[in-house]
Amino acid sequence: MFELLFLLLPIAAAYGYYMGRNSYKDKRASKKTEQTNNYLKGVDFFINNEREQAVDKFIAYLNEAHPTFESSLALGNLFRQRGEVDRAISLHTSLANNEDVEPYENELAQLELAGDFMSAGLLDRAEAILQDMVQIPRQRKSAVSLLVKLYEQERDFEKAIAVGKEHQDVLSPSSLNRICNYYCELAQNALVAGKLKEAGDLIASAHEVVPASIRPALLKAELLLKEQPKSKPEVLTLISKIATVDSSTGPFLLELLRKAFVSGDAPHQASDKRLPHDPAYKEALVELSQKTGSAAVIVELAQYLAQYESRENAELLLLNAIKERPNIKLYSAYMGLRSQEQSDASDSESIMQLKSLIDAQIARHSVYSCTRCGFESSMMFWQCPSCRRWDTMRPKRAIDSD
Repeated sequence: MFELLFLLLPIAAAYGYYMGRNSYKDKRASKKTEQTNNYLKGVDFFINNEREQAVDKFIAYLNEAHPTFESSLALGNLFRQRGEVDRAISLHTSLANNEDVEPYENELAQLELAGDFMSAGLLDRAEAILQDMVQIPRQRKSAVSLLVKLYEQERDFEKAIAVGKEHQDVLSPSSLNRICNYYCELAQNALVAGKLKEAGDLIASAHEVVPASIRPALLKAELLLKEQPKSKPEVLTLISKIATVDSSTGPFLLELLRKAFVSGDAPHQASDKRLPHDPAYKEALVELSQKTGSAAVIVELAQYLAQYESRENAELLLLNAIKERPNIKLYSAYMGLRSQEQSDASDSESIMQLKSLIDAQIARHSVYSCTRCGFESSMMFWQCPSCRRWDTMRPKRAIDSD
């Protein structure tokens, strides 16, 4: 009997090993399944623009996965995006101080740590890291890009420009566009302060960085009007060039056109009822409406026709424009003209009441939107307040907008 039990021991051991191995496999498979599910759910949330839930799932996935340098770096990045900057700083600091990682891995951790400090508002600490990273050739491009953004965050555009000029050979097109707008910000300040010579130099520098940008051209037109209030030909040439490059700039260019034909620098007010009585103004409006298709420009042209030629021509212009592209602003202007034709005061009043309702609806909607992230605003910003991209806000092209 004892001998039989002795013989069964190897079988029992084998069975125990087999069951234990299967149990380990089951646990491992269960954990792997949970990891995969978190990853797939994160992808699903990301596709459906549910960013917060996506970040949560990706963090859960990386927490459960076997930690590698890359996954740890990504995990810290996700912490930062979710606003948990302290956790991101702690994780990236440990990676940067790890003596077992390769030198290039240490550099990547340092760059991420600089991003963490920028998010936390610790700009001096981020600046110290980035100034060291700029000296490393393989990290120079990333470090310069972050350093430019850091100085932008401080609103120190002079430093941002200096860094950009020194390392212009590694700047991406988006970073060059930033530098161009920094020049424009400084030029705008100089124009307001009446420093026209300084403004002119800054505008020229902005144009040199990004020749195709419309903002330096708009500022150049503003400068010409301040330097030479009667310099209509040069301003009209600039307006025509800008409209050719970017057809969404109709409302911007209309404001410049008004200034070019109205004495003084005061902007045209909505309450002004008389437009400049100048055939050249009409010609400029016609050209601008053809190049941009702007509802604001077409309404201005219709008002010019109604005041100085015939109301019938103005109504025909608006009707044709509405047929081509239905727009509430155009319809409101048409109703305004129609109300003037009504001999019955009550009919005229009814039309104007309806027009006022339409105008109130128009006023409720935002005028500008970002072409990158879709942010909408009733005010114009050259830097989108949402995605922080430069030169992406434009007048909306919609039925209740331009």
